[in-house]
Amino acid sequence: MSTNPEQAADALRVVAEKQSRVINLATVPVWYWSYVGALMVVLAVGVDSHKPVTIGITVSIFVVGILAGTARIVSGVARTARLHKDLLGPRGVLGIIAFIAAIDVPTIGVAAGLRAAHVHHPATIACAVAGTALAIGGPLLMRFLRRTMLASRVGS
Repeated sequence: MSTNPEQAADALRVVAEKQSRVINLATVPVWYWSYVGALMVVLAVGVDSHKPVTIGITVSIFVVGILAGTARIVSGVARTARLHKDLLGPRGVLGIIAFIAAIDVPTIGVAAGLRAAHVHHPATIACAVAGTALAIGGPLLMRFLRRTMLASRVGS
């Protein structure tokens, strides 16, 4: 039994469509970035209060919120999709590291500068800036990673 070129092309198209669906499922949704940014601000408000009870409450909100939001995303992906370990490749990994550095380094600098200038609530202000950067940059990162994974899939 031989496969003609048309059948082979159809089979490859089906595989590519399934790979695209898996990649789309693995992409972090837009809402998550603003959600994490808001949780960061909640945590920073607690830190800036310098009150142990308030810090404890806001740390708890942050941890439970991050775990719940992340679990929601991961459970959906784990039920329906399994990504190949090489799909992101070095370019995707470097993109993630660069994104984290682009958020964290300025945030720490802003917080330190505001604290040195004796501005009230330096952590809250810095995390508000970082949260905004996450809300804007997170979806951009996901588009980059999606393109990277689509380019790395079998048959591309």
